[in-house]
Amino acid sequence: MKIKYCLACKKELKGRCDKKFCDTQCRSTYHNTNRPFHELSIQKINSDLRRNRSLLAHFCPSGKSTVEKEVLARLGYKFELFTHIFPFSTGTYFFCYEYGYLPVLENGTEKMLIVHKQDYMDNLSFHPWNFKIIKHRSK
Repeated sequence: MKIKYCLACKKELKGRCDKKFCDTQCRSTYHNTNRPFHELSIQKINSDLRRNRSLLAHFCPSGKSTVEKEVLARLGYKFELFTHIFPFSTGTYFFCYEYGYLPVLENGTEKMLIVHKQDYMDNLSFHPWNFKIIKHRSK
């Protein structure tokens, strides 16, 4: 009989003849380190989105609050990542799951008005081809 070794830790395997890993941890380790590049990219983006959501939730314990943009930037908030938008009369809210923010300028300071998603926001009839994007000019 041929001796087989764990694909992750290289220890000798005992048990069934078709066994490839020592245990669940070795199987997970092996598959996590051998993922295709696109899967790693998706995992990184999802991780960043979860972090964005956690930061918004932390700074918005009561449903609505304002925080300086710089504070979130220092904590690693990725402004280019969001799950959806909500165009509103005062501007566009950028959401990470159920928390969103509206960029505001207050006395020359960039701030974020953070809100928890409300029921009326589910009734959005958004048309991407009619949406206008305002480009910022470099100073």
